[in-house]
Amino acid sequence: MSRLQRVFAFAGLVGTGLCLLGTLLFTTAGPNEIGRELTAFLIWALSFLLIFLGLIGWGAGYVRSEKPRLGAALIGAPALTGVLFGLSLAGIELPSMGRLLLIAPTSVMTLVVGYDLWKHQVSDDS
Repeated sequence: MSRLQRVFAFAGLVGTGLCLLGTLLFTTAGPNEIGRELTAFLIWALSFLLIFLGLIGWGAGYVRSEKPRLGAALIGAPALTGVLFGLSLAGIELPSMGRLLLIAPTSVMTLVVGYDLWKHQVSDDS
């Protein structure tokens, strides 16, 4: 794994940690603590940006190396989720089955990453 790919992977992990911090701040805020809620939303925005860019950069490194399927999964899931989120912000409503399109890319990414980890674990044990 190249150094730049490790930086992107680390950015994704930091973004996940920030997302947890934002969730903690938001859920512990009282009814009149608008400052804490706004801070949580700003942390969430930063964390989603870090997760999105981290996964795309990490996946791009795998696409260029020997694992293109894993790279495509790491790039495709956040890209499709971002497109669907952008369509939602633009006011384009999807039917009720359209929300499944938001969950499916992440599920497929999880399956591909899990399969890759399992395959390499089995080959290392042999």
